[in-house]
Amino acid sequence: MIRAMDVQRWQAAAVPWWVTKVGLVGGWVVAFYFALSGSGAPCTVAQPCEPNPFFSIAMVPWLATPLLLLFGRVLTGCAMGVTFGVLDIVFDPSAPTNVPFGLYAVACGIVAAWTIRSRADQHAAAGDALVSLPDMPPQRGVLRIVAVLLVVFGFLTFVQYDLRNDEVAQHVANASRVDAEVVEVKDTYDVWVELPGHRRIELHPLAPEEYQVGDKVPMLEDGAWVQMVSEPEDFTWWLALGGAAVFLAILLAARERRRRALWTGPVKAVRLQAHPVGQRRILLRHNKDDIATVTTFADLGLESPLYHDTEQFGRVWRGEEDPPVRLEPAEILVAGEWHHGGQVALLVEGEVVATSTLSRVRPRHTVHSAHLPGEPVTAGTPVELPHAMWPGDRRRTEGVLLLLGAAGALIVLKQYPDLFVVGLIGVQCVLAAVTRFQPLLRFDHRSVVLYTGIWTYRVPWAQLHGVRRAGPQLMLAFGPHGDVITTPHLPDRQAGEKLMWARARSLIADHPGERVGRKLNISVLVGIAYVGLILFI
Repeated sequence: MIRAMDVQRWQAAAVPWWVTKVGLVGGWVVAFYFALSGSGAPCTVAQPCEPNPFFSIAMVPWLATPLLLLFGRVLTGCAMGVTFGVLDIVFDPSAPTNVPFGLYAVACGIVAAWTIRSRADQHAAAGDALVSLPDMPPQRGVLRIVAVLLVVFGFLTFVQYDLRNDEVAQHVANASRVDAEVVEVKDTYDVWVELPGHRRIELHPLAPEEYQVGDKVPMLEDGAWVQMVSEPEDFTWWLALGGAAVFLAILLAARERRRRALWTGPVKAVRLQAHPVGQRRILLRHNKDDIATVTTFADLGLESPLYHDTEQFGRVWRGEEDPPVRLEPAEILVAGEWHHGGQVALLVEGEVVATSTLSRVRPRHTVHSAHLPGEPVTAGTPVELPHAMWPGDRRRTEGVLLLLGAAGALIVLKQYPDLFVVGLIGVQCVLAAVTRFQPLLRFDHRSVVLYTGIWTYRVPWAQLHGVRRAGPQLMLAFGPHGDVITTPHLPDRQAGEKLMWARARSLIADHPGERVGRKLNISVLVGIAYVGLILFI
């Protein structure tokens, strides 16, 4: 039995999740804000804002940093943050941008060193048992094809940039310089100018607030082609797009290389209990301690169904029948890089059944089939149908504050249009606010409607298995697969009894053939409308 693992030491050695997903991501937003605020040099004819191809490519690691950190690629994300900070200090003479980017690079370097030491400690705490994986590494799959296609796409974008660069250079060589007059400033962002010959065109300068009606704007004109002298046409975004594609291809290739490296020699292995906790997700446990989770592309068949059918699950969920005796969970051998974010192979009876990544255990990774949460609720409190359960004053107050936050995000975006992260925060505020002004539950003679953040479920009473209470929250099991939804805090303490009374009353009048319905919550439509405001204000 391979069990030589110091669980407490392995867990204590890990870098806390909030260091990267809150600390570094929040620091990225702050650094971006201060750098943007301090780089307000105007574009003039004497000093035009020339497109910077190098900066466009350098923005790829900067924009990739928060995404990598959010998706658990800590060392790669920190490396990108350090890389951009160093490049900015070396090639950008602007001190207002050097300071925030430099400080952020230092923070990324510290977290990277901490992570490297943490992973070494976790690897040591996992024990000293080594195994060699059987057979040959799996064939290179679809990721290799995707990586090749991304490289081809990146090459084509670089070619497109080169063609556009030559085209504009030819126009500039043939163009004549003319003065255009500002005739209208529309919506604060659009500037309309009139060229000689009464030809009007629309401009989108970087600082439209600097222009007034009657101002003269130097232009280059070559037939139908025109361009501002102070702000030459910038199409270096082709380089950024191509660089992002190549960068993603490198990440995919590196991940494939790490996976296949498991077969190059002996790797550390630990035998653990495997608990399926969701669709293709497995919780790894050592005795009673949760270690990590892994995701697979297929069901490994590690656990037999606990219930014979949906009816039995419903009786057990309602407390009408004792839960069945649970068998001992299956054990699998987990071999590979024994730290959070490490590549591992899963072995069953000496055969590699999957490769995956060791991920942290989240609160939602609970073993529903191992125990029944909460206490069953029985029918007891009559209620007049139809009936709705609304959130309390606390959630309404939260909704008002979230709406104020969304309005504040719009104001900030109006002043700083490039600060797109604020727009994402505003969308989150709107989605969360709408749910706080909706009923938590609504039910009538035929069904109960459950409102969640994204979806609205309509569950016929015949499809509702029952209700269990866990503190101020209710857990409703419904549908042919026994799906469970947990409600927010319910101010009505008799909410569960009312639901079960309505269910018992409605089941007297049988409504066969009705199915669970699902549609998008109105919060999604409101969120889309908010995105429209962001784009068109």
